Formats: sequence, C-alpha cells, structure tokens
Amino acid sequence: MKSFLFGAAVLAALAAPAQARNFAVPDKNPAVILSVPDKWDVDEIEYGYSAKSPDGGIFFSVEYAGKKNIDRMVAANKKWMKENKIDANVKPQERQMDFGGTKGEVVRFDTTDANGKTLVDFVFLDGGGDQVVMLTLWGSEEERADNKAAVAAIMASVKPIN
Repeated sequence: MKSFLFGAAVLAALAAPAQARNFAVPDKNPAVILSVPDKWDVDEIEYGYSAKSPDGGIFFSVEYAGKKNIDRMVAANKKWMKENKIDANVKPQERQMDFGGTKGEVVRFDTTDANGKTLVDFVFLDGGGDQVVMLTLWGSEEERADNKAAVAAIMASVKPIN
C-alpha cells in the first residue's frame, strides 16, 4: 500500500504544471497580469518587476508608467542597456504585433553585449487609461533557445487588463 501511495504521489507531482508566481502590474489598478516560473529570480524594480532565468541567460522585465512619464522609463532603460554593456547604437527593428488581443509595438535591438551577439526586445502595450506597459526580453539566440519553454510560458501569460 505504501509503495502505491508513493507511486501515486510521484505521478501527481510529475503531472502537475510547473509552479509560477503571478504578478499584477502595477499592484494598484493593474494594467497587466502575468506569471513567472518559481525557479526564476524575481526582483522589484523602479517601474515594475524583473526576472532572470535560473541559468542567468535570460533577463525579463515588466514595467509600467503613465504616458506622461514614459520618457523617464525609456531613459532608465537606456541607462540599463549602457550598464549592461549592450550596444544601443544600432538601428532597432520596429514592428506591430497582437499581444493577447492588445496591439503592441516591438522594438528589437539585434546587437552585442559583453558576451557577444544578443537580442533585446522592448514590447510596448497600451495599459488602458493613461498607462503604458513595457516588457523587456534580453538574451542571445542560444540563451533564448535554452529557455524557450519558460519564455514562451511567460509571454503567453501576459494579459493586458483594459
């Protein structure tokens, strides 16, 4: 009987979905909700939250600002790029995309950092009212491939609240 219960417990644990932490951004009057895997290192930052993959290869953040404060948020991210030795002197590619039923603008830097070639994506979403939500995803193509399932789960979990 004990081995049956142990086997059932192991099977249940394997069948359970990966654990994730849910976030509402901002905390008060949220513009977006999302989930980040429990194994990712999450920190609160000035305009929202950041997360790093367990292997340190992927950086993700979700930030928000009132439309009148977006310039400060963008300036903070330019400073972040410089601090992380990401070359921002390349012309980014810009495109529109549908993001969970909300139109988004993607600004992609195909550039370099201290480790070589890398990609930095900034995704701007209308947060409703006067809010703008910005998602950042940074990592090389190899790092993105290594963390593909987790990144896809995070991005699929992002739900704008309008």
